[in-house]
Amino acid sequence: MGFDKALLQLDGEFMLLKTIKQLKKIFSHTMFVTDRRAKFPPIFSQVYMLEDQYPEKGPLGGLVTALENIETDHLFLLACDIPNLHSELIWKMAKDIQAYDIVICKQDHRFEPLYAFYHRSCQPIFQQQLKTNDWRIRKEFRQFSVKVMTLESSFELKNVNTPKELILWNQ
Repeated sequence: MGFDKALLQLDGEFMLLKTIKQLKKIFSHTMFVTDRRAKFPPIFSQVYMLEDQYPEKGPLGGLVTALENIETDHLFLLACDIPNLHSELIWKMAKDIQAYDIVICKQDHRFEPLYAFYHRSCQPIFQQQLKTNDWRIRKEFRQFSVKVMTLESSFELKNVNTPKELILWNQ
C-alpha cells in the first residue's frame, strides 16, 4: 500500500484499535508486536505493545517475540491487516489447541500462518529458524503436530492490500 498497514484508518478510526477491541472480547490478554513503538500516536497507549526483538525477520520475528512473552500456553497470532475476525471460527480453532502445537486455517489451498494458534513449545524451533535466511513461519511445521482447518468460502481470510480493500473492515 505504500505505508505501514498498522496505522490504517477508516473514517478517522485506526483499524488496528478496532481489531484489538474485537480480540479483547474473545481473549483475556492481548498484545501487539511492532517493529517500532514510537510510530504510534498516544491513543495506542491503551494497548499492551512489545517491540519486535528480531527486527528485519518478518512475521516470524514477531511470533517469536510474542511466544517469549506470553503468560499462557497458547497464543493466537493475527496479522494487523486482516479486517474481520470470525469469533465463531476462533472458538472452533481453540477447541483443538490442547491436542496440537499449531492450529491453522487453510483456504484456497493456502495456509494462513497469521491467523493461527501456536503453543509456547514452538518457540525454540522458531527461534533457531531465525538464524537462517528462511523466515517463512510454516517452514518448520513438519516438526510440530499441526491441525489444519480447511475453510469454506463463508469464512474469508483476506488481507487488506489496497486502499480500495479498506471497505472490508466495514462488512
